[in-house]
Amino acid sequence: MSAAKAFRSIFTRKRLQKIYIDKIKNSGAIGLDRVRPTSLDKRLSTELDHIVGKVHRGEYRFTAYKEKLILKGASSPPRQISIPTARDRIVLRALCECLSDVFPTAKLTLPQTVIDSLKNALDSDVYAEYAKIDLKSFYPSIPHELVTSATRKKIRKPEFKQLITNALTTPTVPESRGSKGAERPAVGVPQGLAISNVLAEIALQEIDAIFESRPGIWYKRYVDDILILAPAKMARPTADELIAELQDLKLNPHGFEPGSKSKVENLSDPFSFLGYQIEGGQVLIRQESILRFESSIAKIFTAYRHKLASARRPADKERALAYCRWKLDLRITGCIFKGKRLGWAAYFCQITTTAQLRAINHTISKLVDRFCPRGEIRPKSLIKTFYELQRGMKASNGYIPNLDALTIDQKREKLAMWLGDAVLRLTDAEVERRFEIKVSKAVRELEEDIAQTS
Repeated sequence: MSAAKAFRSIFTRKRLQKIYIDKIKNSGAIGLDRVRPTSLDKRLSTELDHIVGKVHRGEYRFTAYKEKLILKGASSPPRQISIPTARDRIVLRALCECLSDVFPTAKLTLPQTVIDSLKNALDSDVYAEYAKIDLKSFYPSIPHELVTSATRKKIRKPEFKQLITNALTTPTVPESRGSKGAERPAVGVPQGLAISNVLAEIALQEIDAIFESRPGIWYKRYVDDILILAPAKMARPTADELIAELQDLKLNPHGFEPGSKSKVENLSDPFSFLGYQIEGGQVLIRQESILRFESSIAKIFTAYRHKLASARRPADKERALAYCRWKLDLRITGCIFKGKRLGWAAYFCQITTTAQLRAINHTISKLVDRFCPRGEIRPKSLIKTFYELQRGMKASNGYIPNLDALTIDQKREKLAMWLGDAVLRLTDAEVERRFEIKVSKAVRELEEDIAQTS
């Protein structure tokens, strides 16, 4: 689709209203203006008129993004996440849809798809070496001119280009400080926006296409991690060439100095990629990922013990038990939410042996015996989850919960774990809104289990 046509068809009141209802309204994120998304309901018509008018005149300006810092460990600086206001989120989601229509191949490939391709490449016995290249501070280091030059080839409409520029150069600030005096950034793609991934993919599409089409090697970049498989004595020169190309784009790949995240080795040596461990011909789960997952399971039981200790009534204990069961099973099986399979097991469904899953099941059983010695909880199994995942999205026996398919009564029942009898007084619309917020938070916690997989 042409850029101008996509822009005209998406930035309409009707399309923006659908985006608000489907994507924004029931979410809990609050920007710098402290306005909840549901608050836009009362003045939605006015807000949509404002967006449409300003966007089509090339005059739309984003409110400064609210800063959220995510810790990455003692040795690394925190990751800065940008949280837009509710109105700006409508615009950014619409802009993402425009960019996706204009650049249909600039979609982040699922990690499971990448690993499946890697397994096929390893099975081919064509390659003898690998090169891993890590990009330093990937999103914050992407030059704006790289995004501009990559989008310029298909986007000529001034209002479209201006909206992208404004989204990129809006500052991210701590809520306590506010936006007064904040400088507009000259480099970097803000993380956490609807457009973050698609702009990063567009910016590197050309160099990815060059190396993916190069005969004799297997190449894949996933965000800031790059892996190359090559025949003997070809990995290092190929990697050196790629590093030089990335540096020409003003990106910052790690070199091959001692202790670097980038390295070149024989394929017979174990290596990790996207949280998976490739070792001895097997595709396994990296040990750090297993430890992080087991730790998250232990935290669920610890929270349950604290809830029991503070419970004042039998009903409080029942709610604590119900919540622990639900949280534990959700952590083990993951879920289907907004049409996607989510969770730790779904992420690692490309493993070639279930031995690690059996060991984790054993660890979970020991935790159950320790925290629930009377058998109050019988958790689901990672092994069964794994085989259910192999059946794909069409599996409908309910072992992996489909949260999209719950009725309003079922959602009300789930909310009772948090709200107790107060849930009976909520309208159906309020149940929908609160359920969306609670489940979105639970899903974010699921995704934390697979964070930092590189």
